[in-house]
Amino acid sequence: MKYLKIVILSFIALFVLAACSHNLPSQQNNKFTVIAKDMPYPTDQYIRIGYTLKMWEYEKEGLDLQQIDILDGGTRATLYTIGKKDIPKIYKDPMPSNPYYPPDKLDHYYVSLQLPVPLGRPVPKSVTHRFLFRDKVKNQDVTMEGGIFAPAETVTPIVIASPVKGKHWVFINQSTNGYHFNAMFFALGKRGTGERFAFDNLQINDELTEFFHGDPAKNESYFNYKDTLYAVADGTVVAMRDGLPENSGNDHSLTFKEPIDLAGNYIIINIGNGHYAFYAHCHTHSIKVKVGDRIKEGDAIALLGNSGNSDAPHLHFQICDAPDFFFSRGLPFVLKKYTKIAEFEQDKLPPPKDFFNAMMEEKTVISFE
Repeated sequence: MKYLKIVILSFIALFVLAACSHNLPSQQNNKFTVIAKDMPYPTDQYIRIGYTLKMWEYEKEGLDLQQIDILDGGTRATLYTIGKKDIPKIYKDPMPSNPYYPPDKLDHYYVSLQLPVPLGRPVPKSVTHRFLFRDKVKNQDVTMEGGIFAPAETVTPIVIASPVKGKHWVFINQSTNGYHFNAMFFALGKRGTGERFAFDNLQINDELTEFFHGDPAKNESYFNYKDTLYAVADGTVVAMRDGLPENSGNDHSLTFKEPIDLAGNYIIINIGNGHYAFYAHCHTHSIKVKVGDRIKEGDAIALLGNSGNSDAPHLHFQICDAPDFFFSRGLPFVLKKYTKIAEFEQDKLPPPKDFFNAMMEEKTVISFE
């Protein structure tokens, strides 16, 4: 849920290693299993296919994972390569301790991936993987294949209105392989992935160069502070909390007593079909709704703030299959309409372009009517 200010300023570099083993033939095995598949969803550049892999504890055999190639299961063509530096967090035992829930003991490794398929290309009927390991004992490379699955054939994620209006927004931490997407929570015998498709948002200046002006330790320096938040769909408020204090700018000064404190002032709305919309880090004493209220799409419900586990003012937004920040599954969703303005820090601005029923890539600057 943390607000990552630097991530949008960095380009992702893929380091492609040799895909063949030096001394051993490629091995097909069942040590890789896809245990969760997400509905593919479109952005302004890709169809993104999310899923979670379960792997055996390969490090106990002296293996070090160097590269993951995502392959078309039919043609064997390489669709995407993830080099060692860019492999997402792999969850394994022992899990880091936390003050809220004792972590479960894991007997497998887990990693979540998103495959980006460029718009206009067909979604593969099946997907598999080639894994390149370094055997540190034998000092040689080993390749293995596995983790085959069939993506959903239709792309029909949840469609919502935007929770914010106005111009020059950047929604970060969603359309990537990193934070929030690969956040998994193992406790009480459950695997929670509530943040899986969450975004944090920034509002930037007309030059598309910065998201605050002045002292970064003051909330008022941020262009998005106290912006109005809107209901993304018709629904019923099922949970909310207000009155918690805010951090001051980027000082991250608050302390927390229980897990839900991380959300700060929040609202959860049942938008139907087993889907729940979450708004976190709202401005103190700004929430305009209460539990049980029926609301309409576009209703003003709160102000954007800096409460909870937040590095600076922003809205943390997610949709889940249960009204629980932790023990739920985050679901992919798209916006009914937005206008793409540019890529962040782009020198020459292209003509604005409208997108419908789509999300956006992490560096895409968007505006709303």
